[in-house]
Amino acid sequence: MRACPLFVLILVFFGWGLVSPMSGSGVPEEEKPAVVEKKEKPRAKKEAVAGKASEKEKDKEQENTVTLKGEELKIEVELDGVVEGTKSTAIAMNLDRWTELVVVSVVPHGTFVKEGDSLIELETEKLEEKIEELEQKLPVDELELQMAQRALEKLEKTTPLSLENARRAKLQAEEDLAYFEDITKPMRERDAKEDVKTTGDYLAYAEEELNQLKKMYEKDDLTEETEEIILKRAQNTVNSYRWMLEQTKTRSDRTVNTDLPRQHEQLKSDLELRQLNWRAGEQASRDSLEKARFDFEAKKRAFDESKEALDEYKKDYAAMQVKAPHDGIVYYGMSQRGKWTTASTVERKLIPGGKLTMREVFLTVVDPDMLQLRVSIPEGKLKDLKEGQNAVVELQWNDEEEIGGKLESVSYVPFSNNTYDAVIAFSEEGEKPKMYPGMNAKAAVTTYLKKDALLVPKNAVHRKDEKRHVILLGGKKQPVELGHEKGDKVEVVKGVKAGDKVVLPKVEGEKAPDKEKDKEQEKDKEGEEK
Repeated sequence: MRACPLFVLILVFFGWGLVSPMSGSGVPEEEKPAVVEKKEKPRAKKEAVAGKASEKEKDKEQENTVTLKGEELKIEVELDGVVEGTKSTAIAMNLDRWTELVVVSVVPHGTFVKEGDSLIELETEKLEEKIEELEQKLPVDELELQMAQRALEKLEKTTPLSLENARRAKLQAEEDLAYFEDITKPMRERDAKEDVKTTGDYLAYAEEELNQLKKMYEKDDLTEETEEIILKRAQNTVNSYRWMLEQTKTRSDRTVNTDLPRQHEQLKSDLELRQLNWRAGEQASRDSLEKARFDFEAKKRAFDESKEALDEYKKDYAAMQVKAPHDGIVYYGMSQRGKWTTASTVERKLIPGGKLTMREVFLTVVDPDMLQLRVSIPEGKLKDLKEGQNAVVELQWNDEEEIGGKLESVSYVPFSNNTYDAVIAFSEEGEKPKMYPGMNAKAAVTTYLKKDALLVPKNAVHRKDEKRHVILLGGKKQPVELGHEKGDKVEVVKGVKAGDKVVLPKVEGEKAPDKEKDKEQEKDKEGEEK
């Protein structure tokens, strides 16, 4: 179809040449088609020129299109990282009692050690003296504890008995006082009175008998010797009863007014004293028992503390004999996110006479055969990273060799500098260059890979409202759905297929076709042809 106007032009041109000679050959005027041909010639030429212009425009359009074809689209995220060991043991002194950590010697930084090798020698002379002192003191503490235990056991048995005796004595005093007040005192008062009365009666009887004898003997007007004896005996009896009465009155008065009141007071005092003794004795006995218990507990605690201290000092002594927990390389300091942040600080302490701080990591043993790469992720690169993505690692000291790996984990908790952690596990296949913890590296993580992606320049995608489209050759606006971007190109995932031609926008500075100028050029060409 493109050659059709040119073919018409050639025919017209040659036809015109053939007719012109015949016009002067005597052919009748009416048979000459010259007039008709003159009218048809400009139209044919115009068609030819228009065909050429159309061909130029189509060629130009094809020059400003891109033919879609499947090609590999690989998007990578580049990250900085540090090699770190997956099997590492931090060495720190976490002792129970001993606090003096004075360095005698230590293995150099970077030393390869075997499991059980000595890593550091610390001063232990004072600790050994402390252990010896406790070993001598412990038997004495144990003996004192046994004595206190026996004393406590005795008090625990005797205290209830003592309390019961005191209570019983108090009750007896109460009973004695009550009995004295209710029975003894009234009886003895009455007994005293009865003694006086009885003695008085006896005296009265004796006096009456004496008086009767005297009367009887006075009537006889004669007093015989026997009668005198009888009267004298009667008189003596009277005198004796008088004396007895006097004594009985005195004793009765003493009993009633002195002895009984005193005995009463004594019984009351005894009762009060026994009540006080019972109360005080009860409290004292319990206090003594409690004190014995406290004493026993104190001695037991002292013994236990001495024994515990001895055990802990011995344990501390053993812990100060620092051995390598496994094969590996000795690093000074502690690793944080793969970096040895405390190495310079610790190194100044790891000299003869240097003092370490408790629970401070001063050495780390790292197995060099078990490594991984810890990378730091800026927040802007976090969204496309996922576990399981492939990665290629290049060490800073040897960027000519690549090490395969896989993104093993991603942490979404930011650090203080708004970066995130991720771990890349190295592939076990292939030979790897020399690599040790602390080495810097760069990792390229493949976040997207498609072998037959359709890519178009970004400026070939037009946007209207929220929809996007491209312009195909011929002017058709084709809606598309976009995927990933890489550089100045973007992936089209829906709407086009391989082989489609997408029109590119005019390059800035390129002039639009000048139609007037084209018309003038066509006229010039037409004049030349005439």
